Order: sequence, then structure tokens, then C-alpha cells
Amino acid sequence: MESTKPYDPDLSAIEALKYFRVIFKSMTQHFHEIEQIAGIGGASLWVLSEISCNDRLTVNGLAKAMAIHQSTASNLLEKLEKSGLITRNRSTEDKRVVYLELTSQGNEILKKAPLPHKGILPDALSKLSQDNLETLIRILAELTEKIDSKQESRAFEPLGKI
Repeated sequence: MESTKPYDPDLSAIEALKYFRVIFKSMTQHFHEIEQIAGIGGASLWVLSEISCNDRLTVNGLAKAMAIHQSTASNLLEKLEKSGLITRNRSTEDKRVVYLELTSQGNEILKKAPLPHKGILPDALSKLSQDNLETLIRILAELTEKIDSKQESRAFEPLGKI
């Protein structure tokens, strides 16, 4: 999609829009595959993956790892617990602390689900160099400022279905 034409703001904006379409359509396809194969939403799969990779993970730790509100993390966990995919276990050292663990059913879903478990966009972002990631953040911040009806309160909500 690289262009060799002289700079035209309208054409350049359309060219950038094509990349956003590829990103969003790719994410949508990946979320669909997750639901078809694993039977859960993309955000729920990411939760299972985080719990699997992090011993002694707490609700706060999960919220931080996924950049979501603690209440959103709690809602995700409640659904997964009711489905028998996770358990919450109190610490023996400090009864105020609750650790998250996968059940055998949760492990089975994780094994059959398509990669990357955290989603294709977080995975791709993690593969960018630090310099490119910082540039992207600066550009996206500028782009967000140009949006009239932006939903800034949605910054800490997962992209995929719960």
C-alpha cells in the first residue's frame, strides 16, 4: 500500500485509512476465529492467557496487564468463574489477597484457541521497536485530538467480546 505519488492530504488520508481497515478487519477476523474455535470472546481468552503465564496473579495485576479497569477485570473473571474456566483462591499468607488460577477446562480452551491469545493488535504492538512505538503513540495521540466525538472513557475497555 506504499504510495510514490506527490503529497496530497486527501489521498494520504485515504491511504492511512486503508491501513486502519486492514487492522480492524484482521482483528475482527481473529476474534471470530477465537469464538468459533474456543467458544469464548477475545478478551476472555486474553484473561486465560494472562492467568496461565503469571503465577499468583491478582485482579489488580490482571487489570494492569491488560490495561483495563479493575471493575472490567472483575466482570470478566466473574463470567469465567461461572463458566468453570477459572478459580479464585485466597492466599494462605494474607487472606485479603486472592489469586487467580485456571481450571483444567480453562487450560483446555487455552490449548485449542488460536494464537496469539492476547490478540493480534497487542501482539503486533509488542513487536514494534521502542522508537517506532513511541512515534506511533505520539501520532495516535495527535489523531485522537482531531476526533470530535472521541470516546476517551473507553480507553480501558477490551477490544474483543467479553
